[in-house]
Amino acid sequence: MYRTLSQITNAGILKQFCRGFYVTDDFDLKVLSQRICQDSYISFGTVLSESLVIGSMPKHRLMAVKIGRSSADANKQYSVNHLGITKSLFKGFNNVNGINIATTEKAFIDTLYFYKKGVKFSFDIYTDIDTDALDKTVINSYLKEYKDKRFVSFVKGLVNE
Repeated sequence: MYRTLSQITNAGILKQFCRGFYVTDDFDLKVLSQRICQDSYISFGTVLSESLVIGSMPKHRLMAVKIGRSSADANKQYSVNHLGITKSLFKGFNNVNGINIATTEKAFIDTLYFYKKGVKFSFDIYTDIDTDALDKTVINSYLKEYKDKRFVSFVKGLVNE
């Protein structure tokens, strides 16, 4: 098997993304993320840009949420980051064609949550997010799970500006 895999990669049909994962030239980064970590969901700028809440998003970077410790996988062109969260906060996503994708409001909250933890994003959370496009009641229902009162007031302050 390893010899055949080596021949296929040498021929340029497949490229190794990370250990144990090989991709073709036209692979889908969301599918790869779901294959790397099945118990995760796509979130952050990817969901916000697809929902037109922010502008464009880098094509070669994807960030997702999973339970437990954070992990990162990358090759020369692409990167997939799975940021860890507690089990009680792992909700607010739908399965679309076999890929778990966060709701727009949950992606917004995830972005702010990890921003407060020091994660850098390619957009400014204060000026680039169109908070008028978000459903405030859905955000408030998600915020009930968060124990940090300062974080909850931070989110509510951004939404109600």
